[in-house]
Amino acid sequence: MSEAGLYKSSSLFEMFGLDFVMDEKTNIWLIECNPSPQLIGTTERKTNFLVQLLSDLFEVQYAYYRSRMKRIYKFFADIDGKLQKGKSLNYTTLAKQFDKINMNKLEKEFEISPNNSFTLIMDKNLKGSKAYFGYLSDECSEEF
Repeated sequence: MSEAGLYKSSSLFEMFGLDFVMDEKTNIWLIECNPSPQLIGTTERKTNFLVQLLSDLFEVQYAYYRSRMKRIYKFFADIDGKLQKGKSLNYTTLAKQFDKINMNKLEKEFEISPNNSFTLIMDKNLKGSKAYFGYLSDECSEEF
């Protein structure tokens, strides 16, 4: 709901702490969202959890960063090749191509390890409710 107000850059991320509760009918309810959760290991179990959480987070961030950089390097190499051959460039087309390659998309060679706890819950490369992998119905999802 607040995505439009967030600064979008592949070099930044923000971690939120979400607190949920389950009722007697096993419905899950969001209680609160903390924009700056404390990452303090008050017990050995919590410390181990936080170390794994941050390790998983950095692996995901690095995989997406490497994937994006691979596409961007190829994009600029292709442009350089065209310029070297004296070809003209259509900057409107290039801008659209760049927007497409700059999306979050994981290249196969940078896949995340199977023991990582990351779960993709939204993919803006997909349209409508498909972008939410069945977590939201068509009525709740917006078209991109």
